[in-house]
Amino acid sequence: MELTHPLIIYYGIGILALAFLVTFITTSKYKKGKKSANSSLVKKLPYYRVMVVKYWIYKIVAIVSLMVAIVSALYLATKPIEVRTVTTETHNRDIMICFDVSTSLDGVNVELCESLKSFVKKLKGERFGINIFNGRSVTIVPLTTDYAFVLDRIQLLEDSILAYNENHYYFEMDEIEGFRFQGTLNNHDEYGGGSSFIGEGLATTLLSFSDLEEDPDRSRLIVFVTDNELYDPQGVSIISLPDACLLCREYGVKVFGLAPDFVVDEDIFEASIEATGGVYFNTRDESAMKDLIEKVRQTDVNTYYYSNKSENDVPERGMTILFISLGVYFICARRIRL
Repeated sequence: MELTHPLIIYYGIGILALAFLVTFITTSKYKKGKKSANSSLVKKLPYYRVMVVKYWIYKIVAIVSLMVAIVSALYLATKPIEVRTVTTETHNRDIMICFDVSTSLDGVNVELCESLKSFVKKLKGERFGINIFNGRSVTIVPLTTDYAFVLDRIQLLEDSILAYNENHYYFEMDEIEGFRFQGTLNNHDEYGGGSSFIGEGLATTLLSFSDLEEDPDRSRLIVFVTDNELYDPQGVSIISLPDACLLCREYGVKVFGLAPDFVVDEDIFEASIEATGGVYFNTRDESAMKDLIEKVRQTDVNTYYYSNKSENDVPERGMTILFISLGVYFICARRIRL
């Protein structure tokens, strides 16, 4: 606890002591009293002696309580404050999740959504974003530290996958079912009706990092989920997965790949992922999801500590003492008729 204006209490106590001294010196012993003769008999009475003791007790308590009240008022005038230093731990890195939302990956994506919920709740300052892709790539969560919004989008994506029914036509889907398809499906005439444009999905996710050029030293990583099955009958894909991974490596972005056991060209996929400095996981390993999340949690965590000072007024103690002492003073003063 600190005093904002400590000089007030020092000056105040000095003035209070001076006033008490002047009052003591100038007070007449018989002020407002009448002299009486032969009072020795009265002073010997037990009742009189008790009354004198009570008088002096009340008087001393009244004087002390008044002085405490004045000192408490001076204390409050100094504006007591409590200074608190709060240290915040912040992790300086960016994480993007890139989902291949083609229906063949529904089981993997739902499991990853569940794992990401607990992961996001433990983030400490990292920026987090989500891209989904099929024939096209869509950013459903730009890089942000608004974890409540991130959790809401993850839940919506999971609900969309779970609600999907293969018997529905796309135009019959409601808002939730169609969420993952909005903007990710190709127009046949314009894009040749292709799907799972894997290279474009990863490259677009890379470019979702807003400050690749401005802050090249910032830690960045991508969690990339796909079965690596490109369907491109018209040959309109503009970047392959290996080239997209090389682009990630050029910018210092590590890619952690997660694929199902039916992944296409697994050797090429694994080599491309590892070329970025990342790690490849496959769901045929029962602990793949857990290992992936743990690896991401431990990778390139730059921890910073920020200390912030806050000042809060704390008049409670002074106010309590002031009111109690004033109450005691008025009671005692009433009893001795001050």
